[in-house]
Amino acid sequence: MPDNIDDTRRFFRNQFEYYINTKDISELRDGSRLTLRDLCRVLQHDPEPFPPCYDGDLRKLCGHEYLTWFRQDRTYGEVTRLLARMFAAEDGLRPAVGGRWVQEVLNSARAADYWLRSEEETTAILIEFDFCGELRATRFTGT
Repeated sequence: MPDNIDDTRRFFRNQFEYYINTKDISELRDGSRLTLRDLCRVLQHDPEPFPPCYDGDLRKLCGHEYLTWFRQDRTYGEVTRLLARMFAAEDGLRPAVGGRWVQEVLNSARAADYWLRSEEETTAILIEFDFCGELRATRFTGT
């Protein structure tokens, strides 16, 4: 874990920029032992304004809905919510982003941490869903 919040934010910005360019969230960078997903967990409620020098990267992330993002200054916490939604789509927990996804994420009452689970947690959830599906199928078919 980084020693202070400034280091955490710097690691996050570097990982964010790398993710935008490569779509790789597993890479450890700058001597940090935290992945981008880990850093999102740490900063998910951070009210600090996100630096405007990353507007180009956020425009790439938001796609056609970038104007929704730029209606007001945004925070690190809000950036983590966008990333969490992207991770959920990449993990197969949510449909691919599209439509008015940025507005949906920013207005959602669902906590971002739902989409920030580790790969192990995600696997366990998917196994549980699969087990529940088998259980329901057994109840309905009687086999």
